[in-house]
Amino acid sequence: MKTLWTNGNIITMKAEEDFAEAVLVEDGIILKTGLKKDLLPLADHVESLDGCAMYPGFVDSHIHLIGHGEKLSYIDLSTFTSIKQIRETIASHITNEKWYITEGWNDNKLEEGRPLTCTDIDFIAETAIVLKRVCRHVLVANTAAMNLAGISKETPDPIGGVIGKDENGELNGLFYDEAQQLITEHIPLNTTEHLKKVIATSIEDLKSKGITGVHTEDMAYYGPYEGPLQAYRETVQEGFRVHLLRHHAVFEQMQGEQTSSFIEFGAMKIFVDGSLGGRTALLSEDYADDTGTKGVEVHSPEKLEDLVKLARSYNENIAVHVIGDLAVEKILDLIEKHPVPKGKKDRLIHVNVLRADLVERMKKLPIILDIQPIFVTSDFPWVKERIGSSRLQWAYAWKSLLKKGFDCAGGSDSPIELADPLLGIDAAVNNSYLPEQELTVFEAISLYTSGSAKAIGEENKRGLILPGFDADFTILDNVLEKENILSTVVEKTVVAGKVVYEKKK
Repeated sequence: MKTLWTNGNIITMKAEEDFAEAVLVEDGIILKTGLKKDLLPLADHVESLDGCAMYPGFVDSHIHLIGHGEKLSYIDLSTFTSIKQIRETIASHITNEKWYITEGWNDNKLEEGRPLTCTDIDFIAETAIVLKRVCRHVLVANTAAMNLAGISKETPDPIGGVIGKDENGELNGLFYDEAQQLITEHIPLNTTEHLKKVIATSIEDLKSKGITGVHTEDMAYYGPYEGPLQAYRETVQEGFRVHLLRHHAVFEQMQGEQTSSFIEFGAMKIFVDGSLGGRTALLSEDYADDTGTKGVEVHSPEKLEDLVKLARSYNENIAVHVIGDLAVEKILDLIEKHPVPKGKKDRLIHVNVLRADLVERMKKLPIILDIQPIFVTSDFPWVKERIGSSRLQWAYAWKSLLKKGFDCAGGSDSPIELADPLLGIDAAVNNSYLPEQELTVFEAISLYTSGSAKAIGEENKRGLILPGFDADFTILDNVLEKENILSTVVEKTVVAGKVVYEKKK
């Protein structure tokens, strides 16, 4: 059946001010765009937009979909402003279970001005408590959790991680980057049935936000990858597009897995460093507010090179978490030494802190930048003190990178941030902290449409409203403008030509 979408503002995103009066769809594919009078005779059915605005489907290029679903059921500590409030809240929610896990605490928002430690949560001794920092690169565990994990002050730091200690050399309950696994590997695994429920909840929420698909990386955090993958296969059979990056720990194991209509597999995911909030992002010079600290290198140079070589041996690209400038430098060295296969692009995720020399090197390489505009609203103003004013020229430099000709995709990094593309678009367009880096509305929307498509090499079939492209649409009550982004409402979400979300009247 041929369906005609019309009677609204159809923004193709092919170029600024490029509109269509009508879009003809069949079997999930756009057949034609053009004038209503020309396409109406070809249609079997008409879907009226009722004056709303139709955009290519918004795609979140960097999210942890299972983590997003978990956050919907957790206590979200990201809004809490004191350790006292956190203590009182978790105490009221803990039952008789052996483990209690939640996340979101942010020491930059706490009135005490410091991270949580085990001392803060050891008042509960019967339950193992794990509270993940908002960045997910740091967690705090109480003594009960450390005892269950067999951690003592003699336990050595693992490669790529740090076990926190106080000034007396005693454990303080903080575990940074790879050291977190010393605790998390002892947490009982979720069942496939539980993961299915979490995935379904997550997707329904994302569709309500106008999101038609995501790029996510969930294959190495919930036991053997077969568990979460089976949960995805049983849950995502239509109505939402999932592009699964493959964590380096399971990348080789997953080579025989077959894609489906709505689940596909992508690059090898590698972490090079941590986060600015936890001071584990890898910088070439000391943190401005912590002399002697440059961050954490997740892998040894030899291990990092072996991972890149492994990806290349399977003719694959890499998707690399790099927040600090030294992390970017290290991965550029390896990309130059081991080039990406012809026709593919490597993905650099976050690139919060860069340098002019790195930008020039990046320009010569086939890469795409996966950025998170919403980071600006959560990282400023404290990040200015953390990295210092001298590094701000190439920090969160989205506009400068677009001017240099880089292709950029837009993601939320939920559950670390809120998974709402309108919030990300607004953060990119209305940037009071770095006004010189403000994007136009068209540039910001492109991050979540054509940019996300380019990140996975699908720019010829997704991200635009053109003939031959997938019929994935985000329908809003208004055409987006600089002033109305946060007041705009998602009316419908359409995937493969079918309405998968509609706002209740």
